[in-house]
Amino acid sequence: MPVHAIRIEERLWSSASPLRRQEWRTITTDIVSGEPPWPSREPCTLIAGCDDRHLHFVFTGFTGSSRSADALALARADFALLVCEYAGLIKKLSGGDLHSAHIEAFDMSKRVVHDDGARRIGALLPDLSPSFETRRRFFSLIVSLTVDTTRLGPLPAHQHDARRVR
Repeated sequence: MPVHAIRIEERLWSSASPLRRQEWRTITTDIVSGEPPWPSREPCTLIAGCDDRHLHFVFTGFTGSSRSADALALARADFALLVCEYAGLIKKLSGGDLHSAHIEAFDMSKRVVHDDGARRIGALLPDLSPSFETRRRFFSLIVSLTVDTTRLGPLPAHQHDARRVR
């Protein structure tokens, strides 16, 4: 099982609200519970984070008797338009007073953007699992790292399960 756990870097984790932490728990658990996200890697933990310009992913594990780390960085600009569009759709869906036809249209648009995000991830991270569902989940992680989706409206972007822990 190549990537067996995903953690959020401590700087982000410690500054996040309990609801945002729960969202991260849900997303990261969903990613590792499916097909292995990086099937060609040795068993490791992925530490995800971001700053103003990049998303950072550090793979940490043990090789032989020593601890090793390998890192990837993606420019936030590579996802900025998709993330902005996705967050805008979440806001619209959370706004209330929508006719059911509008809700259905916005929800479908959100799925289309999510699929576009998955394809973008696949192009930028070719070693990531070829599973489209895994790539969609990884796009969810990218969105949740760069935008606090728990503040976009009264309805959270993802279902939260209080039984999951970090």
